[in-house]
Amino acid sequence: MTGDQSLLKRINRMALVRLVKAEAGLSRVDLASRTGLTKTTVGVLVQELIEEGWLYQDEPAEGQGAGRRPLPLMLDRDRIGLIGAEIGVDYLNVVACNLRGEPLHKKCIPYAHRDVTRSLRTLASMLASAYGELSDRGRWVLGIGVGVPGTIDIRDGMLRSAPNIGWHEVRIEPLLTAGLAEAGSVELPITISNDAKAAALSEYVFGTEHHSGPLVYLAIGIGLGSGVVVSDGLYLGHDGIAGEVGHTILERGGPLCACGRRGCAETFVSQRAVSRELTGKANPVLTMEPIQKALAAGDKAALRATRKSGEYLGVLLQNVANTYNPAVIVLGGPLVQLGDPFIKAALSSMEAHAGQYDYHRHSVRVCRFGIDACALGAAAGVLQRALHSVATDLGAAPKRARRQRRQSRGGA
Repeated sequence: MTGDQSLLKRINRMALVRLVKAEAGLSRVDLASRTGLTKTTVGVLVQELIEEGWLYQDEPAEGQGAGRRPLPLMLDRDRIGLIGAEIGVDYLNVVACNLRGEPLHKKCIPYAHRDVTRSLRTLASMLASAYGELSDRGRWVLGIGVGVPGTIDIRDGMLRSAPNIGWHEVRIEPLLTAGLAEAGSVELPITISNDAKAAALSEYVFGTEHHSGPLVYLAIGIGLGSGVVVSDGLYLGHDGIAGEVGHTILERGGPLCACGRRGCAETFVSQRAVSRELTGKANPVLTMEPIQKALAAGDKAALRATRKSGEYLGVLLQNVANTYNPAVIVLGGPLVQLGDPFIKAALSSMEAHAGQYDYHRHSVRVCRFGIDACALGAAAGVLQRALHSVATDLGAAPKRARRQRRQSRGGA
């Protein structure tokens, strides 16, 4: 019975946090009404959450008449931290933020991946630095999320394949944990996810819009990935690879893809595809800088290559709209930096392929978080799991915070 009561309490606590996150400014009375809990129970739980750093009690709003005015509740921006990272194809990026997604620490470095251990040791050092900065400010860190450009097995967290960086069958979490220990950091929960799926969470968890329908995020860079958010969580499918639209076939017998197939969407809509159109070669892949400079100079070949990729993106967007019926499709990743020639070509192509009876009601827009979308989304995933995981004893937060501070000072 005690265990059941403890579980119920954890469920109720996080239900309150989710409500405040979704609608900042709710009062204790509002929360009791929304949840059906008694005012006394809500009062006790809210006080615990305030003491632990989850919630903050703001000043009452003006102009609400005489008598005792309700006290609005917000997510606390000052005491809990989240750390997210992206293992990019040619860079490493680490972002730390608070519960509202406001950045506290950022570091991005260009990086050429050769040896897995070396790459993860470098990333661990960057993560340890971010943790140290948050710890020095008195924050306790909820955990670390890492986005990777590859397929993650949801059964055991193993990276099965990341062809664009040449990694296969890698257990990232224990290697990062060991790297953090080498860097003198404390042990923190680490979660590994696909980069595009993480980026989708950045828009859903920390975005300002709230949609009842699915959100689809397309990450367009060296490769092409996607993440789908449905019913307040990522849609992963049977074994974690749902949303791999980059490896749907757009043209039979088309260019060879890194996955081994031919004619994948990724071979037409990616930095690699634009580079191939410009140089006539699959490798080396041009970085974004020379492509952008060529566009800015009015280079006709660059404009033609960019528009061609955008037109294929429009075909893919129409397929995505038909498959998921999303409320919004978000375009992210380095290739969106090509701007209007790419985006306008995509939207025109999407409209041209809509057919005679197009009933879709959706919006298509560019990602709001730019290069930080994946890392920030990986941090958002840490928060999302905390808000939905009743198996995690979040009531142990103050104890973990004290332990983190003690370990960061070198204590036992």
